[in-house]
Amino acid sequence: MLFDKDNQWRFTTIAKRRLETGNLEGDDALISAAMDLHPELDAMWDLGELSATPQEVNGTVVNPFIHTALHVLIEKQLLDKSPPEAVETLNVLTGRGADRHEAVHAIAAVYAELYFTSFRRGQSFEETSYIELLRQLVVSPE
Repeated sequence: MLFDKDNQWRFTTIAKRRLETGNLEGDDALISAAMDLHPELDAMWDLGELSATPQEVNGTVVNPFIHTALHVLIEKQLLDKSPPEAVETLNVLTGRGADRHEAVHAIAAVYAELYFTSFRRGQSFEETSYIELLRQLVVSPE
């Protein structure tokens, strides 16, 4: 599972390796690319387990691990075109003038809300609900 303790440590290790070598492949390269989009989080990776707790960054509270993991998850959906509605949503949002990073954040926000609500309720993640929420995102005016 992407949000587990093993991946927390993996992310902190990748953060160090990306600065030392910059030569990463596969999912590690996706994680590194997501980290590159948020240099303001770089100092958080040295915190180890604490990088998976809410931290104040530039006046905003963010969980560096969850934020980066969501980036990776959405990028994988886009690469795999699964669900295809994620790609469609990205295209609509960027077509309306959002930059790609903003659009990925919007998609990730939809995913996170559904995922963590389902998790708190002890329910499984429903991809059909996710797809419907993505459709609503592009229908709603920003």
